[in-house]
Amino acid sequence: MRMIRTGPAGYPEGSRSPADAVRKVKAVGLSALEVQFVRNVLYNPARAEEARSEAKESGVLLSVHAPYYINLNSSSPETKEKSEEWILRAMRGAEAFGAWIVVVHAATYGEEEKSSTKNVIDSLTRVRDTADTESLKAVIGLETMGKKAAWGTVPEILEVMNEVPGVLPVVDFAHLQARGPPLSAERLQFLLGSLSEVPRLHCHLSGIEFTAAGERKHLRLGEGLDHKMVLDVLRDSGMEATVICESTSPMEDAQIIQRYVSQGI
Repeated sequence: MRMIRTGPAGYPEGSRSPADAVRKVKAVGLSALEVQFVRNVLYNPARAEEARSEAKESGVLLSVHAPYYINLNSSSPETKEKSEEWILRAMRGAEAFGAWIVVVHAATYGEEEKSSTKNVIDSLTRVRDTADTESLKAVIGLETMGKKAAWGTVPEILEVMNEVPGVLPVVDFAHLQARGPPLSAERLQFLLGSLSEVPRLHCHLSGIEFTAAGERKHLRLGEGLDHKMVLDVLRDSGMEATVICESTSPMEDAQIIQRYVSQGI
């Protein structure tokens, strides 16, 4: 069976530095950590290098979450340009930390719904060209979105993957549950089967509260979504995967995920 890594979104409480956050994650038996650039891409290069070295030494796989402000389908050229720059800034941060993937909320449908996927492809093509020029190695991870007004279904993401090199899906199981139809083992098996060629599947997992419009807010693990069913199907798929916990108690719930994946309890 291939390895399923688990870890929290964000630094554990009380972390004195990014490197200390990595040590705290490792100390409780976790093997992944997602650095949160969701409000801004701010970091100290020297401390990022310390975290990079600590993660490499301890076997903790780092990822980065880009800012929430991105909308590659905006009707405003200025917003599109700023969105592309946010992704590039997050990729530069990922390079500093040695993170392998940058998670992106790519777009909303707005008035440009019919051309939304094409607009995402056009923007990400420009981003990847610049990233290659700067030797930025991180993969761009397009997250499945929980609000029905947001771009980011699995078929949409697969279409972009087929057109733009260096793009992979990020499967947020809580978002899939919120967007509907409700998750079942059969639906998950089909979904993971469609992603079987992905070399490492980056995932988010949490509880979820939702309405007819989709996601409302994230909750503790087990609330609004059967996380054990999700983990059973993921484990049985044999895929190499990382599961980042985005619950309201990410460190504690990440350890619950890790215990269930490794011991079934």
